[in-house]
Amino acid sequence: MMTQTSSSASAPPALPVRNAGAPPVFQVRQVSKIFSSRTGQVEALRDVSFDFADGSFTCIVGPSGCGKSTLLRILGGLETATYGEITVNLPKSRVPQSAFVFQEHGVFPWFDVLDNVTFGQRMAGVGKVEREDVARRWIAEVGLTGFEHAYPHQLSGGMRQRIAIARAFATGSPSLLMDEPLGALDAQTRMLMQEQLVRLWEAERKTVVLVTHSIEEALLLGDQIIVMSARPGRIKEVIDVPFGRPRDVSIEGTERFAQMRQSIWESLRDEVQASMRYS
Repeated sequence: MMTQTSSSASAPPALPVRNAGAPPVFQVRQVSKIFSSRTGQVEALRDVSFDFADGSFTCIVGPSGCGKSTLLRILGGLETATYGEITVNLPKSRVPQSAFVFQEHGVFPWFDVLDNVTFGQRMAGVGKVEREDVARRWIAEVGLTGFEHAYPHQLSGGMRQRIAIARAFATGSPSLLMDEPLGALDAQTRMLMQEQLVRLWEAERKTVVLVTHSIEEALLLGDQIIVMSARPGRIKEVIDVPFGRPRDVSIEGTERFAQMRQSIWESLRDEVQASMRYS
């Protein structure tokens, strides 16, 4: 049975934990997920337990099919766990408790940039003037000023993904759940977007859970990295990221970064091979 409840981390130093002593935003206890179909059952997750601290940035890495995205969807209430419990310690308000950003950006092709970014606020009943003021701020933050009335088909993939990120921040939701949000971008655009996401998070300190296949991205963005096993997904290791903040891509040229990347890959290698055999 799963229940979801609500209630009212050599370099620069890490940012202090926001609201130290507050309960974790998400408390995950022995969560398992089994999908059933006409061909049988698939165990996606098994006995996953973890606490996501308020204002933390957690990255989840693991082989394809290990349940990373399933865990994210359970955190956001889009899926229900088969077993286990999740407690959500976020205040109830008119804005959603969590905002999602998906790999395929999910912008509405029939809306221009401004209407896309205001969508979440409009659904929450925010007035037109207020929601457009907030949206214009976030459009500026992601570098899209001047494109407010452009439509997605007129923009590059990187610009469309910036719309999705601006929309997520503009909702005012205290937590962001991001599923490979930069995975479809070319390498150069992805590096720029990683730095931009770091900057936005450091300014806002929302609680972020981000799924990625990129070890480098996880090390650049996260406070901690959850390494998951092959299916059924279990937490194999939790790694504290030692790099301070503010942070940018220059850390990727350091010896410490290379050592950590290799260590995480060694932890993942057997899981990736197991996943390939399973597939």
